Amino acid sequence: MMLSKVLDDNKNLNMTEGKPFGLIMRFALPLFIGSVFQQVYNMVDSIVVGQFVGKNALAAVGGCGAAYNLIIALVTGFSTAASVLLAQAYGSGEREQVQKSFATSIAMIMATGVALMAVGLFSAEGLLYLLGTPSDVLPDATVYLRTICAGVLATSLYNAMSSCLRAVGDSVTPLVALVMASLLNVALDLLFVVSFGMGVFGVAIATVISQLISGIYCLVYALCRTEAFRFRRKELDGSLFLDRAIIREVFRIGIPAALSSAIVIISAMFMQRAVNQFGSDAAAAYAAGNRTEQIFMCLSFSIGMAIGTFCGQNIGAREYERVKEGMRCGYRINMIYTVVMGVIMFFFAPQVIGIFTNSRQVVEIGVPMVRITAFFAPVLGFVFIFQNFLRSASDIAPTIWMSGCEIGARSVLSFVFAALAGYFGVWWATPIGWTGSALIGLLRYRSGKWKMKCEAAQKRLKEQTVEKL
Repeated sequence: MMLSKVLDDNKNLNMTEGKPFGLIMRFALPLFIGSVFQQVYNMVDSIVVGQFVGKNALAAVGGCGAAYNLIIALVTGFSTAASVLLAQAYGSGEREQVQKSFATSIAMIMATGVALMAVGLFSAEGLLYLLGTPSDVLPDATVYLRTICAGVLATSLYNAMSSCLRAVGDSVTPLVALVMASLLNVALDLLFVVSFGMGVFGVAIATVISQLISGIYCLVYALCRTEAFRFRRKELDGSLFLDRAIIREVFRIGIPAALSSAIVIISAMFMQRAVNQFGSDAAAAYAAGNRTEQIFMCLSFSIGMAIGTFCGQNIGAREYERVKEGMRCGYRINMIYTVVMGVIMFFFAPQVIGIFTNSRQVVEIGVPMVRITAFFAPVLGFVFIFQNFLRSASDIAPTIWMSGCEIGARSVLSFVFAALAGYFGVWWATPIGWTGSALIGLLRYRSGKWKMKCEAAQKRLKEQTVEKL
């Protein structure tokens, strides 16, 4: 009953009033639960193929993550832009601007999804070759990547709708959609793989169907139940869905955000290639290690997103002291959580890796990766906080510098360390990148230059709207 009440109270949460700590935690709770289900959603694919098909299938599914994320990076960037614009407009109380930002952003993201679907279908095998995917893994990996690329529109719809709902303070509806999708994904994975013997193709089809249903649920809810997104008949004209001023802002924020995401993804592809040279056992261990990192860092990721919405709304209301107070709350929550999770990850690494595979060799290779990640868990939490904060302030350039630091570490150090210490050396490249990225974010926040960026962005959008009128 208590959890249900908290979730009900969180819909369309106004974060410009009240104690920041309580607001951030109330908003982050559904995000955290949703993130757990999201990771379970992803982990089930790996667990089912790892246990019922084999380690090559596990390596195939895990090895496609970076390539797929690169393909949809533009959708991710535009979703980030939509969230920033909506949070600022919602915080300022401008209903018309909220609706225009929502309609224009959704139209752009779905059009982008159509184009990226075609790109993914044609480039899937080439990307896997560039990653140096082991020959015994390549056939399954190609099938999996092409299938999920055929479902890019489903991913685009969910990403767009969840970003828009969270921007206006609703972290509950995306959670409900994720829970539904996760449960459906588990059922379909077992049906398609265990019962029908469809292998990695069955896992991919289950993922696409689940994402599509979660996206449709969020869309229907937003249009029917969220007041900020409910359009009156007289408002349904073409200019609402293609507002030029908002299109320019979506590109201004979304392209750098997409570039930032792409940089991180490309760095992950370098890491994948560095790992792949050691064979399918190392590739499977890397896949399992990544899944472990993602599940244990769920709350840190959620706190980062909550900070982004909190700061975005308060920046829109020009409450800069509340922004700083929210950041301090984020620091404290991150440190407490990541230290606890880091200890658990370190001591239970063999058991966690063992969830994904029965191969003793894969477990032995993966345990050092998980333990190194556990030690640097607080640093990764700060990366999430600073990335989301800077985007909420429309201060995009430093997020690219942060991502550039990660790609520098992963693309250069992963191969240098691999030459010196084998796959064990590769595991150190990513945490070093996190450290540099967090320092860049901290220095930018402490400089205070983000205030000028967000003031300039709001002034520019208002001037463009006035000119149109």
